[in-house]
Amino acid sequence: MLLKQYYRYLFFALTLGINSKGIANQLDGEKLYIQHCAECHGDKGQGVENEYSKPLIGDWPVTKLIHYVDKTMPDYDPNLVQGKEADAISRFIFTNFYTKPELFEKRSKVQLARLTNRQYRQSVTDLFGQFKGQPVLDNPIQGLKGKYYNAEGMNKRKKIHAERVDAMIHFNYRNKAALDGMNPKKFSVYWEGSILPRESGWYEFFVKSPNGFELSVNKSVGGPTIDEKVTAGKLREERAKLFLLGGRPYPIRLNYFKFDDPNASIELSWKTPSGKKEIIPADYFFTQVVPPSFVSQQKLPPDDASYGYERGIRIDSTWDEATTFAALEASVYAGKRMDQLAGTNDKDQNRKQKIKTFSEKFIHYAFREKLSEEELNRYVHSKFSDDIPLHISVEKIVLTALKSPRFLYPEWKALTKKEKDSYVVATRLALYFWDSIPDRKLHDLIERNQFSKQNHIEGEAKRLLNDPRSQAKLNDFFLHWLDMKNKELPSLSRKVFPEFSSALALDLRRSLLRWIENSIWKQMITWSQFLEMEKMEVSKRMASFYGLSYHPDANATGFIQMNASDLKRQGLHTHPYILASHSYPEESSPIHRGVFTARKILGRTLRPPKEAVVFNYADYDPTWTMRKKVTELTKATNCMSCHDQINATGFVLENFDATGRQRSEIGGVPIDLQVNYLDDKGIERRFLGSQDLISHAVESANSAKSFVEELFRHLTKQPVRSYAKIDFGRLSEMVKNGQLSLRDLYFQLGFLGASDGFSFLK
Repeated sequence: MLLKQYYRYLFFALTLGINSKGIANQLDGEKLYIQHCAECHGDKGQGVENEYSKPLIGDWPVTKLIHYVDKTMPDYDPNLVQGKEADAISRFIFTNFYTKPELFEKRSKVQLARLTNRQYRQSVTDLFGQFKGQPVLDNPIQGLKGKYYNAEGMNKRKKIHAERVDAMIHFNYRNKAALDGMNPKKFSVYWEGSILPRESGWYEFFVKSPNGFELSVNKSVGGPTIDEKVTAGKLREERAKLFLLGGRPYPIRLNYFKFDDPNASIELSWKTPSGKKEIIPADYFFTQVVPPSFVSQQKLPPDDASYGYERGIRIDSTWDEATTFAALEASVYAGKRMDQLAGTNDKDQNRKQKIKTFSEKFIHYAFREKLSEEELNRYVHSKFSDDIPLHISVEKIVLTALKSPRFLYPEWKALTKKEKDSYVVATRLALYFWDSIPDRKLHDLIERNQFSKQNHIEGEAKRLLNDPRSQAKLNDFFLHWLDMKNKELPSLSRKVFPEFSSALALDLRRSLLRWIENSIWKQMITWSQFLEMEKMEVSKRMASFYGLSYHPDANATGFIQMNASDLKRQGLHTHPYILASHSYPEESSPIHRGVFTARKILGRTLRPPKEAVVFNYADYDPTWTMRKKVTELTKATNCMSCHDQINATGFVLENFDATGRQRSEIGGVPIDLQVNYLDDKGIERRFLGSQDLISHAVESANSAKSFVEELFRHLTKQPVRSYAKIDFGRLSEMVKNGQLSLRDLYFQLGFLGASDGFSFLK
């Protein structure tokens, strides 16, 4: 029987043009693999827990795989498998599972997960926004409106003297008046407008003055955020810390008073989540005043990021306690403002009914679906009685809603109902585009049966895409993708680079983020245009450091757009912020730059190192170039399994120092940028600099596919294989060929993910 199977196999092999020697090698390869490799990698390459748990798949060409096995495998005795045996094992691995990731990708359903920190904060804020309205900048004129008054007594305004727009609050009047014609001893200024932070996190505000002042951020009632009305007569600085959601404007007001003090000055600063203390720049201020938003100030434990993106997987006592305190905070807020939220007052005869109606809608929006009468009685009506104050009833309802699994686990309905309904699609649209809950319009459309056809849902997806919350979420993705999220600013040696300041580092960071926002949302660039980065946002400080001519235009932001080639840039990976943030304090780092470029720009898979090797300057001849030092550090075969990619993609950036400035030599030695790079098809390519690398990235299908899949995971917080009808191969090819802008890609992924499994009505 076995002999018959062998001859049948031989017949088919000969038909395909494969000789019997090749078959023998393949059979030997399988046998050798079972003998030497299966113990750690599994009999089918699936991985073995507590050994090598991940499937044996990757993007190395077979020649590289052979070389690696020959030199390093098996771990316990690298000399055991060499030469022809290494060749046979490698070809067996390569043919049978190394290039077939689909063998290990089990089709799964959308996994039940709690809200991530960002989703939780966004959802709670938008819940109250359903009743108070979303703050929107309709007329985004930058700066704050300043009203200048002469004063007749301490904290008493007499008559307005002038109005003007001030770009920043950083004034030292000394012993003079704020404006000509004003009383230099007694005057006051009232600034108001909005502040629009770019990213979510903790912001610390500082007001510095020898005079009286009040600062209010995201408040319309109650006391100010910082209250120093009574003049101290001496210079002091007060501070306050707030959590703010990025991409959302907040009202800001600053009252300033001088009354017979010898000196007058006022300074408004902040410290952003990833920055240093600075005067608040003009591009964050707007003259329009928006209503405040409820933003939870509760500290939440970090999300699980072991999947490569943040997920709401970890559930423990710290998370439960944090969300309980956050729900209590929200319930007290609702109780204090129930009349405002319900559109009533204590003189309204229908006050109680209106508050009940508000409570019903709050539960309805929190649960993301319409409730039955029985559910309304359980969650709302049972909480009201004549002997319970109305605000206590409201607090109980809000607390119940925000601690309910129906709020905390947004995908629960997709998993519990076999028949997909419109609420599932609406929930996913809001979650994937905004990290939030469906808004009032989505609920209204569903209740009118106008959210069941493909054109209905596509139209709403486009509306959600154009909302500032979508831009904020995409900004959050790029912070993650560019290794900028929760990461400190590049801190370089002041001894080696005395002019590289934290202020310059902040400008570099803003330069990159401003360019991304403008190019994706206004210019609607493609993937190749994103990688090639033909334009850059440049500040005066940047121009001075990098030796550029700076011609300020009329905008108040302090940034102007210039050709990237003016800074001798050849692609996104040569932006000075990326170069500086992937450097050592005193010198460039081809390793850090290479890891970023290989993974993000080229989409290559890099395994984590088995052991971290610390780079120590003292271990090497000080006359050596960084290229020579890194080559020596990583010359071991097991290192070079990844470092042949890392080093090549890092060495082509050696013409930029640690600050990202152009250079042609190091210590009098000309820089060698030429490298040989082995692509994922086994083709050796010669790069003569960063331009050759970016040209290859633009042509690479792997590069576009990696980006598309990473963006989708960020939007949905779910495994890619959970969505049956999304053709990632086709989308990746369209992205590579420039058929989709990055904005359109965002739309396609959000819409297709939200409607996956939904049967559109005709």
